Amino acid sequence: MKEKLLGKIFKIYKLPLLVSLTVFIVITALAVLKEPLEIGVVFLGSLLGTFFLDLDYIIYAYFTDMSTDFSRTLRGFFKHNDYSNAVSYIYYNKDKVKEKTLQSILFQIVIGAFSIFMVFSPINYFAKAVVISVYVNSLYRLAERYAKHDTNDWFWMLKDKPSEKNVKIYLAVHVITFLVVIQFL
Repeated sequence: MKEKLLGKIFKIYKLPLLVSLTVFIVITALAVLKEPLEIGVVFLGSLLGTFFLDLDYIIYAYFTDMSTDFSRTLRGFFKHNDYSNAVSYIYYNKDKVKEKTLQSILFQIVIGAFSIFMVFSPINYFAKAVVISVYVNSLYRLAERYAKHDTNDWFWMLKDKPSEKNVKIYLAVHVITFLVVIQFL
């Protein structure tokens, strides 16, 4: 059962895991971490950041709109401890959930500002790794949507949706800001 779950997770999250692995390497290198415990903590924090944005679906199923078929089915998977099929169900039905809380411009701006704060704060590396990994994975998810010409869900709380050119500028500003700020880690 665990092998099946891990196989599905690796299959579905291949690129986000690669993004998180890159975050792990960057944080470890720029912070010049030498202690195995610190390195392990950064690795775990980076991995956790990979899956954080998918909490949106659990929030939706349990709190936002519990009456939809998506919510009932997902809660059923969790009720029967069928995590492997829950992961697959979320992946193949992710477009059924609109107006996501964590996969939105508001959360991305907040987590981006929080990432900048984390880089300059003397807080532990686990917290830094989680926040930075969540932020970089949110940039990846937005870039993925941009490539599919489907960014309206990301900007659902804005009255006027930005054009593709403005989304590209928005994404570029975030990436450049991140690349400049991460150097101060």
